[in-house]
Amino acid sequence: MTPRRSLAILIVLAFAVAGPGPAPAAEKTLTIGLLGPLSGGAASYGVELQRGAEMRTDEINKAGGLKVGGDVYKIKLVAYDHKAQAAEAATATNKLVFQDKVKYIIGNAVGATCNAAQTITEPNKVMFSFVCWGTANLAPEKPYSFRSMLSQWELAEPFYRWVKENHPKVKRVAVISPNDTSGKDTNTAVVKALKGLAFEVTADEYYERGTKDFYPVLTKLLAQKPDMIDVAAAPAGEAGLILKQAMELGFKGAKGWTAGTNPFTIIGVAGREAAEGVWSPANINVKSEHVNSAVRKFGEAYEKRYGEVPGVIAVANFAAFDVFTQAMQRAGSVETDRVLEVLTKERFETVWGPLVIGGKETYGIDRQFLYPLVISEVREGKIVDITQVLPAALKKK
Repeated sequence: MTPRRSLAILIVLAFAVAGPGPAPAAEKTLTIGLLGPLSGGAASYGVELQRGAEMRTDEINKAGGLKVGGDVYKIKLVAYDHKAQAAEAATATNKLVFQDKVKYIIGNAVGATCNAAQTITEPNKVMFSFVCWGTANLAPEKPYSFRSMLSQWELAEPFYRWVKENHPKVKRVAVISPNDTSGKDTNTAVVKALKGLAFEVTADEYYERGTKDFYPVLTKLLAQKPDMIDVAAAPAGEAGLILKQAMELGFKGAKGWTAGTNPFTIIGVAGREAAEGVWSPANINVKSEHVNSAVRKFGEAYEKRYGEVPGVIAVANFAAFDVFTQAMQRAGSVETDRVLEVLTKERFETVWGPLVIGGKETYGIDRQFLYPLVISEVREGKIVDITQVLPAALKKK
C-alpha cells in the first residue's frame, strides 16, 4: 500500500470516528404581535409603540437573529390598528393569537383596549406588555401581563417627594382629571401620594372628556386656594386649556402634570405664560444629560430614521422588546411559562439602564417595569430636565 493511499484511508477513518461537525443552529421565525391606535386621535401612541418595536426587531435581525438555546430566530413583527376602540382591540388580538399564532404581544396603549385584549391573552398564556395605565391591568389573576412604562402609581410618590423637598411652600394641592377609569385611577394614585407626604388635598375634581369651558370647575377649585394645580391625567390639549383658563382666573401658583408625556402640546394650547413652570415626571427628553447614555443613542437613531424626536412610549417599547428577548435567551426557550420564570427574578440591562420588574405591593404581583424617571419643567417655551429620581419600589430592589 502506498503512503498516499494509507494517508487517505486514515483521513476517512478519522471522519468516520469523529462524525460530522456540529450542525449550524437552525433558523426559525418568531412572530411577535403589536397592538395600538395607529390611526385616529390617539395615533401618536401607537406610532411610537410600533417604531420602538421596529428598531429593536431590526437590530436583532441584522445581528444574525435571536439565539435561543440551539436555535436562531428571525423576528417577524405583526402590528394591528385598533383605533383606540375596545371592540377593535378584541378583534385584532384574536387575529394575532389564533391566525398569526403569536405567543408574545409586545406593545399596546389605551386602558380599555388592554382590558379587551387581556380577555384573550390570559387564558391562552400569551405574554402581553403594554403602556396602559389602568390599575386593574396588573393583578395576580393576570400573570402574563406586564406594564412597560411607569404608571401613576410609580410616578406620583417620587414626584411629590421631590416637590416637598424642593418647594416647601407648596402645601395645598388641587387635582383634576377626566371623568373615566384613566382619570380616576390617576387621581387616586396622586391623592394617595399627596396624603402620604402630608400635603393637603384641596380638590379631587373630574371633568368630561372633550370639555372646552373649564371656568365653572376652575372657579370652584380655585376658591379652595390651592398652592398647586395638578392636571393629572388630562391629555395635553385639555391640560393646556385648564392651565390657560386658570391663569385667566388669576391663578399664579405651581403647576404639575403627573401623566404628562408631551409638554410641547401644552405650551401650544396654553401659551408660554400659562405653561411656564409646569413640572412633569412622565415626560422624557432623549437629549438630556439626566437620561441614560443609551437613551440618547436611541434618540439619535430614532430621529435619523423617522425624522422626529421620540417620546417615552417609543423608548419604553424598545426596552420591552429587549427585556423579553433577553429573558428568552436566559430561559433557553421561547415558551412563555419558561420565560415567565426568568422575567421577575433578574435585573436586565436596557436602554433605560438597570431595569427590574416589581410592583407587588401595589398590584399584588410583580409585573411593573421599574426604571429611573426624570422630572422636567417648562421654561420660556422649552422643556428643561431638572433631576433624575427613583420610584420608591426600585430603591428596594
